[in-house]
Amino acid sequence: MQTLKEDVRQSILRAALNEFKSHDYTGASMRRISASAGITTGNIYRYFKNKEELFEALVGPVNEKIVAYILDLKKELDRSYTAEVKGLKYLNMVEDTIVALFLEYSAELTILLNRSAGSKYDQVKEHMVGLIVTILEDVFTSGPQNAAELKDSERQSARMLAGTVVEGVSLILRENEDGETVKRLVNEFVYLYHLGIGCRRPN
Repeated sequence: MQTLKEDVRQSILRAALNEFKSHDYTGASMRRISASAGITTGNIYRYFKNKEELFEALVGPVNEKIVAYILDLKKELDRSYTAEVKGLKYLNMVEDTIVALFLEYSAELTILLNRSAGSKYDQVKEHMVGLIVTILEDVFTSGPQNAAELKDSERQSARMLAGTVVEGVSLILRENEDGETVKRLVNEFVYLYHLGIGCRRPN
């Protein structure tokens, strides 16, 4: 039995990162990945049994971190909500999370949000929207204890705004690779987003 080499595995992951970023999940080719990694197509399957497993190795960790960060943000809101700091404080926490994830997983995050159609993660945006909706519902109702009092129109607004957050961040990541540019654009986006929440018309 041949020993799998970690340096070869890392070469495959680097090649796959470029491939998925350029061609998305559906269009990516294991043949091109193996050629870019400098190994035979047959050899790549000794490290990853299929394209799905390889994709999981790349984006699975960042997806887990995104979900964990959003859930932590929700817990923080539930624990420390006060009317005086509602809105911008928590949106700034979202911004910090996005920037931190980008600095650590720039390509992986871009692939997860913009190149995962056809994979098990093709609904990742919808999942993120659902998580963010729960945060916005708390913000709209001045705390989690009042979330049950939301009107249907407020729930619709929360979903619309959550979708705007996810799509806005996806667009920023899709069109920009420089960390400072991403940080600036996310900061501007969060600020404008906060203004939008503050200017919501009363129902």
